[in-house]
Amino acid sequence: MFDAPILDPQRFTALAERVEGECRPDQIPALQEYLFSPEGKIRFVMRGWVDERRRRLLEVQVDGQLWLVCRRCLSGLSFDLEARSRIHFVGSEAALPDLESEDPEEETLVFPESLNVAEWVAEEVLLALPLAPAHEEDACVSAEPVEEARAGKTRPFAVLGALKVPARE
Repeated sequence: MFDAPILDPQRFTALAERVEGECRPDQIPALQEYLFSPEGKIRFVMRGWVDERRRRLLEVQVDGQLWLVCRRCLSGLSFDLEARSRIHFVGSEAALPDLESEDPEEETLVFPESLNVAEWVAEEVLLALPLAPAHEEDACVSAEPVEEARAGKTRPFAVLGALKVPARE
């Protein structure tokens, strides 16, 4: 995990503080299984404030560029990362709103003891990833099987293709 401060959320929001920085995708352990390459950069900004209704708020914003694994062809897929979350902190679980009355633009959470910036950034990045990253259908890289066929190499499953029974009409 990358180096980032651990903050007191009460103080951070009360003083309207701001933390920003950047990291490499390979510095987020939970992201490794999705990466095609460690190249890229993730920028983050966290800011806290108290709004006109005296609510304590936190905004987390991440953006950057990642190289993900395409689920179709298993080659690299450039992904433009852009995510923003707004969190409204409350003092206790009793102060949490009902699901029906919660604002869809922000999440309401009980104040945590601390804010680990690296963990919050990692979570935002993971939540922003596509469910199944893939190139457009006609953009996938499929040169390897074609090159093997041209070179006269046999493919292990070609025999199974020859055994395929034609469909009945």
